[in-house]
Amino acid sequence: MKRILHAAAFFCPLLMSLATPTQNPATPGARPNSTFCIECLRIRVGPPTVVRGPAPDIEDFTEIRLPGGRFRGFVAGAKTYAIDGDSPWDMGGPARVVLDRGAPGSYDDSGQWIHHVEQHGSTILGCVHNESGDRPGQGLQSMSLSISTDYGLTWKSYGQIITGKDAVLTPHKVTGTANCTAIDGQDGYYYAYCWQNGTGHGDGAEIIARAPVADPLPRNWKKYYEGRWDQPGVGGDATGLPKGVGGSVARWSPSGQIMLLGRSHDGLVLSFSTDELNFTEMPEPLLDVGGGSWHPRNALEIISYPVLYDPNDGSNQLSSNSWMLFYMYVEPHEGMGRRYLVYRPVEVSQSRRPGEPAVGVLLARWYNATLRDRWSTTAAVPAVDGSEYKLEARSGYLMTAADPKQPSVEVEDCLSPPGQPLDHVLMLKTARGHVCEDHGYERSRTAGFVYSSPQPKAQPLYSCKSDSGTSHFASNTENCDHLGKMGTLLGYDLRD
Repeated sequence: MKRILHAAAFFCPLLMSLATPTQNPATPGARPNSTFCIECLRIRVGPPTVVRGPAPDIEDFTEIRLPGGRFRGFVAGAKTYAIDGDSPWDMGGPARVVLDRGAPGSYDDSGQWIHHVEQHGSTILGCVHNESGDRPGQGLQSMSLSISTDYGLTWKSYGQIITGKDAVLTPHKVTGTANCTAIDGQDGYYYAYCWQNGTGHGDGAEIIARAPVADPLPRNWKKYYEGRWDQPGVGGDATGLPKGVGGSVARWSPSGQIMLLGRSHDGLVLSFSTDELNFTEMPEPLLDVGGGSWHPRNALEIISYPVLYDPNDGSNQLSSNSWMLFYMYVEPHEGMGRRYLVYRPVEVSQSRRPGEPAVGVLLARWYNATLRDRWSTTAAVPAVDGSEYKLEARSGYLMTAADPKQPSVEVEDCLSPPGQPLDHVLMLKTARGHVCEDHGYERSRTAGFVYSSPQPKAQPLYSCKSDSGTSHFASNTENCDHLGKMGTLLGYDLRD
């Protein structure tokens, strides 16, 4: 306790300067925006870029902008690493450890993951996920606050700010409250959205805690419980958000909306709020994430730890209609030792045309000259044995959900089995549901959905076979862009 009180005395003048003159800690809450219309949203998810990996310690990602315009990213997986790059997605360079595992018996002896940072010049506030009890399927989780005054290269911890009611490690269970990301609500408070582990697998809840921007040291974090912000961050009770609502937080400044991006119904789904407490979920996901699990050699891909950042400064205050989506990615049939960090541009507006799908994800065509393989997919495309795939064409956008008003069909991304010549092919899902397997392939993912008949603003999408090999690919022209022969009409995807 003496150490924390001493820290407060030292940092209070600094932390008080972080609050802007327009912030009023006495009146937090809603920022109504009568012009916001969730039914008017139009979102297009661009091509994926693998920016780091493969590596076993890629999980969480956050970043800051450095003087001179470069960026510093923090990639965490038990240890937290700093990586400098020329752009927010230039994260393939050398990494240096900035946070390591704590001393044996401490609340962070299994590791320290920086989940989120708030930048105020050279001073960086870090929300740090901690774990103790380093065994598979067991751990006690919590959040602590660390502060850096040199742009995140060295950190000083000021102790735990958010925990569950669990005080000690429970054998064979994951307990506690952590996995928090935070947002400056522009009302004088930081709001942290955290996962509170339950009594069994998957039965926890997303909870909220907050602290004044002017003084976010441990004693000032309070959880929201039954209509009041009066429960202590360490050990207090909390009211959970509705099931399925949760994930990483960002603020879309032009709309005044707080957003949570998390997994719901096997998709990455956005939920919107004007008061930090009540959220409305978009009906269409940004991406399909399938049923991939964390078990070794999982047959399906894994998409996890998604975050949205602003391309100008790397923060989660999204100042325009251009966003950056980052997430951890594991390929089908690969273990957790081969993880990737993936970046995708996202363009959003509030001008959706009547009848137009809300979300479209780019169907990109990639070419690997070494393998002579063309691959049309909505997924990330890592290198294979050192040979890279290059983006060759953009083939329109697939819907991320079936259109409820027009006939549409799911498109499966299929892969030739081990021992066979490499081939990726798109096939239409049948009522039986095993179209890849029925044709001697393995299912990798749902690529998206296409219309079954011509529609306004849609274009034909054909399955083609390459002239130069055995690989299949997709094209919007009957001549397959003079790269192969047309096989079948898959349907109609979105032109833009």
